[in-house]
Amino acid sequence: MDKYIPIGRVSKTHGVDGAVKLKIKERYWDDFAEAKILFVELVGKTVPYFIEEFRGGHDPIVKFEDLNSREAAQALGGKELFMRESDLLPEINTVNVEQYERFEGYLLVDQELGNLGIIEEIVESPGQHLAMLDYQGREVVVPLNPVFIQSVDHKEKKVQVDLPEGLLDL
Repeated sequence: MDKYIPIGRVSKTHGVDGAVKLKIKERYWDDFAEAKILFVELVGKTVPYFIEEFRGGHDPIVKFEDLNSREAAQALGGKELFMRESDLLPEINTVNVEQYERFEGYLLVDQELGNLGIIEEIVESPGQHLAMLDYQGREVVVPLNPVFIQSVDHKEKKVQVDLPEGLLDL
């Protein structure tokens, strides 16, 4: 059974086409930006709403599929928004194999050296995961150790790392 996590609430309607303005908790902004579906509790049931489009910044405006009038959208006013726990993006310290694979295509950025390159492939080896990338014209392997990973920006597709000196020279 899915566990639902409250990520914010519907603040009010916007326009006449069924769009709504949302208030998203800051810690769930990246999760929301990647979401395709949100849930609202109505009459004791968790009801899915599929995101058709969203725009805006801190307080986004969302148009849900099949919600096409201001009147229909008003029923959601003030309601709490949820995401399935399984849909939330991974936390740095609890990343598993499938979650590391999401980093393919992300830019690897070192704290000292700057942009290292795009992660082309994630390889699982005993005890760790390795990022394969082209760095200064040669293929390098970088361990994806939680100790090295400083942050992950899913929206910008960047993994910020602090690699030990000399690691890229091996």
